[in-house]
Amino acid sequence: MSKLTFDYSKWDRLEISDDEDTHHPNLDKNLNIRVNRITRDRKEEEIDTAKAEAEEKGDFEKAEKLESKRPLHQGNVCHVVEERTIINRAGGRSDNIKKDAESFSVDEYSMFKTDNKKLLDDFTNADWEDSREMLMTYGHILMEDYANSYFMLTALEAEMAGNKKWAKKLCKQGQIISQIFQLAEPMRRPPRDLVPRFFEKFVGDQSKAAFQEGVDHFSAQIAKRAVDKKAEQEKDQAEAEAEAAEQEEAVPVSLVEAMYDMSKEDRMGPGGLDPVEVFESIPEKIQNCFKSGDVDLLKQAAQEMDPKEFDKHFKRCIDAGLWSSGGTADPD
Repeated sequence: MSKLTFDYSKWDRLEISDDEDTHHPNLDKNLNIRVNRITRDRKEEEIDTAKAEAEEKGDFEKAEKLESKRPLHQGNVCHVVEERTIINRAGGRSDNIKKDAESFSVDEYSMFKTDNKKLLDDFTNADWEDSREMLMTYGHILMEDYANSYFMLTALEAEMAGNKKWAKKLCKQGQIISQIFQLAEPMRRPPRDLVPRFFEKFVGDQSKAAFQEGVDHFSAQIAKRAVDKKAEQEKDQAEAEAEAAEQEEAVPVSLVEAMYDMSKEDRMGPGGLDPVEVFESIPEKIQNCFKSGDVDLLKQAAQEMDPKEFDKHFKRCIDAGLWSSGGTADPD
């Protein structure tokens, strides 16, 4: 029997599943996840920009290298390549396949993991024969693209957490699914239809050894990626700490300076007033208070001015966002 060959190189760039465990402990978890995804999206935008520039110059080799550096994550590592409409006919079942459908969303992937946690755990612990039976019975779930991504990404999480025994199980079961996917692709067939054929190919000892070779190779790639990913996280953390230290040492820009650098839309105050227009219209002695950020000076101005006039200007300052009315004492 000819040995099946599979390409595992793209998994070298595998990212952690959904950034759930890469957040700062003092910030809201959902906020951290959004920040991590925004950061990742920005990195992808940088690659897209540089790639477009290279292609515009005709440097397609550089463009290809840039694309090879794009991190893989659940948002792009696996997408729905087909949508099937199953029709029951007298002569049997037929599948209408629509190619190149939209990629699945992170929310849908997370929901898939939650809804099918027990099945995914049971399959991870299944032996060879039980795996075949489960794929035949639950192929509509276990042969989804989400499941393929789950085993790849969760194996990386387990390896990074030091749970090597669980990582090896995930790699082995994930390779069953992944190799069925790769077997089905050139045949343009739904992966679950190829489950019986896949297990028929790995009946003998030599065939099982070929499968195990693929598992071992993938496990090694996952272990390597886990080491690289940890190093990247440590580097990012060090850079973040260094940046935070620089910000602490930096001389803060006053609100007055900052608002002139912002667009009118961005700087509009909570009461709908433009802080620049308000600032330029208030008396100079109040302007000086905001320039210096001196609260005592503002209190002094309040005592020296006519109360009604000061209150009028001060209310406009609050509406313009020059002064926060919440949690801070009134200068009076």
